[in-house]
Amino acid sequence: MKQKVSASGDVLHDNPREPDRRERKKQAMKQHIYNCALALFMKHGYENTTVDDIAEAADIGRATFFNHYPVKEDVLHEIAAYTVNYARGIFDREFSVANRSAREKIKRSLHEFGRIFDRNPRHHRSVVLDVMRSQTGSPTGTKVPADELIAVLAGHLSAEQQRGEIDADLDSWQLAEMLSGIYYYTILGAIRGEHNKSIAKQCEKAGDIFFSGCMPGRV
Repeated sequence: MKQKVSASGDVLHDNPREPDRRERKKQAMKQHIYNCALALFMKHGYENTTVDDIAEAADIGRATFFNHYPVKEDVLHEIAAYTVNYARGIFDREFSVANRSAREKIKRSLHEFGRIFDRNPRHHRSVVLDVMRSQTGSPTGTKVPADELIAVLAGHLSAEQQRGEIDADLDSWQLAEMLSGIYYYTILGAIRGEHNKSIAKQCEKAGDIFFSGCMPGRV
């Protein structure tokens, strides 16, 4: 077998991390199934979409679907994981603005999360509930990085404490959990039909109330 040699005479080795043709085809098929499932979930809702619906939309057999996703819930877990990482990006973006107050950073972040839910409540209801289940340890074996999101938010809040925007005596991790809980319970209220207004505005208002409780010099 002839070896590949660089201009300097060094032997070039194939990149062991680069997937071969079979692996690339497998990844492409899984992405195709994911895209079809996501489109159906957003149009009809997760609960109203079956594996047969996804297989038909993807033009594959049921066996092909199960080769990539052992159960339908695994697609939802993947969507939830993406959503959590997207939320992390929102926190990173909003808290990176140096000339903005912590109150505005919190309100803008929660407003954006609520706006995402407002776009498609039926779909994002299932996603949010799946993220919440992952934080309680159920379903087992899922890879929804909800705790990582709490850690990132705690880091941002800690930085705001160092800037003097938030009471330094408060535990940043607990604040991050409370702020996440505000969003989740606002969504739960919408699911139960308690909110008829924009969830984005409800989340922003809740963020304002939250900040009032953690300002320096509060009584």
